[in-house]
This record gives sequence, structure tokens and C-alpha cells, in this order.
Amino acid sequence: MSSALYKEPYEKGREEGIAKGLQEGELKGELKGETKTLARTTIKFLIKKFGIIPDDLKESIQKLDAPTLEIIIDNILDYESLDQIKKYIR
Repeated sequence: MSSALYKEPYEKGREEGIAKGLQEGELKGELKGETKTLARTTIKFLIKKFGIIPDDLKESIQKLDAPTLEIIIDNILDYESLDQIKKYIR
């Protein structure tokens, strides 16, 4: 009899936990997609400004997080060389 008392709250909590996990997973997926878009945009702008970009720099840019990519994009007109971009690479 006591197992019936715990079954309903347990199942409700489990369902809520699953729903929350799915929402968080979707959000992380959206952020990952946003970061990829920002990386492509950063690389495109750098190519337009400086011409050919070394592959290792492109790969490093693709590994950066969204806030760092936004900083690079925001300041792209101020950079005079690719070396200034390298300070954001860890």
C-alpha cells in the first residue's frame, strides 16, 4: 500500500525532470548552432579584411565561445593584423 502512495509523486517528479532535461538540451543545441554561425561570420569577415587566413587560425576560431566571437566581430574594423586576433585564442 505504501508503494502506491509514492508511485504518483515519483512518476510526476521523473516526468518533470525529463522535461527539464529536454529543454536544457534544446537550449544547449541552439547555443551551439549560434556559436557555429558566429565562428563562420568571424572567419568570413577576417578573410574579407585580411585575405587568406591560415587553417590553424580558422580551427582555433571555431573553438571559441560565443561571447569571445562577438567581441572579435565587434572590433573587426579596428584590427590591423591577424596577430591581434590571436590574443583571444587560448
